Amino acid sequence: MLMLAALACGVPNVSPESTATLIEPSATLEPTDTPFPTDTPTHLPTATADVAATAAVRATESASDVLNELDVLLSDSDIPYKDGHLAWQQDTSMNIKLIGPDSRVLEIDENLAAGNFVFKSDVTWEATGILVCGAIFRSEPNLEEGKQYQFVYLRLSGLPVWSIEVHEFGNFKNSPTDTKSSNALDLRNGSTNQFVLIVQDDNFTIYLNGVRQGRYFDYSQQRTSGSFGFMGFQDSGNGACDFENSWVWSLD
Repeated sequence: MLMLAALACGVPNVSPESTATLIEPSATLEPTDTPFPTDTPTHLPTATADVAATAAVRATESASDVLNELDVLLSDSDIPYKDGHLAWQQDTSMNIKLIGPDSRVLEIDENLAAGNFVFKSDVTWEATGILVCGAIFRSEPNLEEGKQYQFVYLRLSGLPVWSIEVHEFGNFKNSPTDTKSSNALDLRNGSTNQFVLIVQDDNFTIYLNGVRQGRYFDYSQQRTSGSFGFMGFQDSGNGACDFENSWVWSLD
């Protein structure tokens, strides 16, 4: 019937052998397992410390703390402390050990100098004899020999006194205040006394343990600016002056 249909349609005779040879299917390979990628731990980024920013934050906090102290002490005064800035702050205790007769000075910071400022420190004294603990300000660079002002506590027998003095070549020259006694000072051995010294041009204002001692003047202006330090003197026996919680607030 196929041949008849082919003849009827005019299609050449095609033998069964000429038909397309069927291709035997080849063996299909079994799929191999594709390994999953191994988990690689992803490290979270670590915070990089910004040293400058950290220092700036700490400096701001320190200045704020000092300003709070000034607010308590000077808010009712005419001292323009709010226009100032923190010039230096103590970070470790500074100590002077003495075996009399002996005197010593400690430089606060070789880069610190000012003419108008507020200078504060908590001073602990301990001695078997007469002892002087104090601070140097407006000094020439050589604290041992240079011309300078000194604020000193004198722990005399039965009488605590203080004064502001001018020294040069290691020797006393004069005193803008003379020697003053004060009931605000604690005379006991091992006691701590705080001084706050405000220096503005030719005048000096003194607070001892938060009690104002007065304003004093040196119209000669023997030194108008300079360096800072701590000092101690012991006439005999053993003595010590320890300085803590100190700072300088510049009014320049």
